[in-house]
Amino acid sequence: MRTMDSYTLVMSANGLLVLVGIFLTWHLTRLVERYRLGKEKLSWLLLLGGLVTALGFIGDLAGLYVNDARVLVILGSALIVYALSMSGLVGAKLEMLFQIGLIVLSAGVSGNPKAHIVLVFSDISLLLLMNAVAFYSNSPVKSASMARLSAWLLVAFTLVNALYPRSVPTIMLYTASVSLWVVSLLLSYPRARVLNSAQEGL
Repeated sequence: MRTMDSYTLVMSANGLLVLVGIFLTWHLTRLVERYRLGKEKLSWLLLLGGLVTALGFIGDLAGLYVNDARVLVILGSALIVYALSMSGLVGAKLEMLFQIGLIVLSAGVSGNPKAHIVLVFSDISLLLLMNAVAFYSNSPVKSASMARLSAWLLVAFTLVNALYPRSVPTIMLYTASVSLWVVSLLLSYPRARVLNSAQEGL
């Protein structure tokens, strides 16, 4: 186990904020996609994948159970991708595919590609969660715009971190990205409650 420096502490705190965002995404999914998701099985899979990815990411940052942490990040990311693709909540938008391409390419400019690949998996799964809000047809305009911005900030974080790992700009970009995403989720709740009430009234 390595001693936690300021970068690790801040990013671990952001990891906890990601957990909050994952829970909010799961709850929103249950509210507005109850019938599409087949008795909510996919929403639970989404929650599980998010928890596994976030815990693996935090563990990898802290140097805990290093090899197992990386497996958790990859496994959790795969669960998120599967749940979102099967639910139809995230389509293959050109903007999103371009963002994923930039994240993957960041491994090519990283000074430590083997370690950076863990971040790539984690960021792709988080990017998909952000785009679930950004491109969902029932998201309020303000929420969708904030989620799209948060996704681009995440891409910027991944690229900058590949070139200047563990730097102050990376912390600022990641914190801004995750914070915007969580706010966009909170702003989506009023619309989600209305849709849920309308579904229950059918």
